[in-house]
Amino acid sequence: MAEQKTVVITGSAGRIGTIVRQAFEGRYRLRGIDRVPTPGVPDAVIASLTDLGAILPVFRGADAVLHLAADPRHTPDIGWGTLTPDNVLASANVYEAARKSGVKRVVFFSSMHVCGMYENDPPWSRITAGDYAGLDPQRVPLVTADMPARPDGLYAVSKIFGEALGKYYAEAYGMEVVVVRLGTVGREDRPGSDARSFVSWLSHRDLAHLTERATEAPGVKYEIAFGASDNTWKIYDTLHARKALGYAPRDNAERFRGR
Repeated sequence: MAEQKTVVITGSAGRIGTIVRQAFEGRYRLRGIDRVPTPGVPDAVIASLTDLGAILPVFRGADAVLHLAADPRHTPDIGWGTLTPDNVLASANVYEAARKSGVKRVVFFSSMHVCGMYENDPPWSRITAGDYAGLDPQRVPLVTADMPARPDGLYAVSKIFGEALGKYYAEAYGMEVVVVRLGTVGREDRPGSDARSFVSWLSHRDLAHLTERATEAPGVKYEIAFGASDNTWKIYDTLHARKALGYAPRDNAERFRGR
């Protein structure tokens, strides 16, 4: 039997970190980092990612890092006073700690919001508004990872920094980097009541599977994958993750339509 890999999860006490951690328990040796205690993981490290020296020991001997920790708010009132330490400096320290520790793979969790301004353009604006008249979901052009980023707020800009930094570490140091542009992961395992969530919804089990594929897929140098379930209505090229990572989503937001 192959030896279990050691995986570091930043933001291990958060909503998404908890879903991933619970799915990975028993399959990997897990290490957690968060600014608050991680329930069920008494040996998780309580530290700020802004302190490189404090987090460096957690990375030593690890095979992969799942960088989930961030301030997730993307409202207009969130400024650089919050985003600089929590999303920019923290990401820089995660990549550097991984490099110093010889960690081979970093999975950086970004957001669909890095391309959010595309949603203001037709036909995507109609889809996010729930206006499907005359549209064929099989014929809607998709926003792909090689199209220019169009961030819809400063939070999204901070995520673009993390994506670009990953590209640098991949090319300069040979690190394997997978960027996952997450859609909507709710506390309840279902889409919200808004039409956009029927595009962006990512179920808990599809999140766990996508994260596993981002951790394990062979032959990766630098890859960007949009993360959503197999929803009927798409704006972003979630199909690419199937080809690049072997992601096989099982859920579709449409089963909640009208419920």
